Amino acid sequence: MAIVGRWPRAIFYDSKTTLFDWAWSWREAARQYIEKYGLPLNVDDFVEQWVRAFEGLQRTAAFGTYTPITHVSIKNALAMTYRLLGVDGNADADIEVFKALQYEVPLFPDTEEALATQQALGVKIIIYSDVETEYLQAYVSKFKEFEPDFVGTTEQAGVHKPNPRTYRWVLHRMTLEPRDVIYCAAPEFDIQGAMATGMIAAKLFRKEGRLSKVTHAASDLLPDYEIESLHDLTTIVEFNRYPQRYRRTE
Repeated sequence: MAIVGRWPRAIFYDSKTTLFDWAWSWREAARQYIEKYGLPLNVDDFVEQWVRAFEGLQRTAAFGTYTPITHVSIKNALAMTYRLLGVDGNADADIEVFKALQYEVPLFPDTEEALATQQALGVKIIIYSDVETEYLQAYVSKFKEFEPDFVGTTEQAGVHKPNPRTYRWVLHRMTLEPRDVIYCAAPEFDIQGAMATGMIAAKLFRKEGRLSKVTHAASDLLPDYEIESLHDLTTIVEFNRYPQRYRRTE
């Protein structure tokens, strides 16, 4: 049971590449596209080109009209990738491969255990995503014994990350102030938006499940914490909420 006054009151999680191995679906889809069109390049090179196009589209969408991420942005990025590679591909048809794979996106090995432990320390667990609501529900259904306190999407808010408005929408729904929360994500632009909103941020450097080789730009704000697993965040939360457990005994 949470005790009023202890910090943090909640952990606000990005979903894809942070809790769920979303990159798996990109690589699996890329393998199928490469095989279908007989492309002379490897999966990582195809994904890097596709992700670069996608991230450009998403940064534009963040401060404009909401655009469905999979049905529009990822599909359009795939079409751009085909054009750049000189491939006569059908992105409208091929995106169906990627959509089907969303129902198979796996949890990272540390996700369920870490989130359950953090929740037991008295913090609320928020999971929020840019993917469409139907896909996030499929991801979350992979939990066997853990249930988050809040699950939501930018589709529901009508505003993409990293626009601060979308993070505030969640905080309002949870009656939380930015100072109450640690935000945790692997994608750099998620971290920048969360810090602009006023939240403490933990940047997750996963060795697996990365989509892009780019980590951060020189102009980016540095996160408050850098972690390599969700268990590292558990230690940070426990230290802040229960510092007496870490006091030296003479």
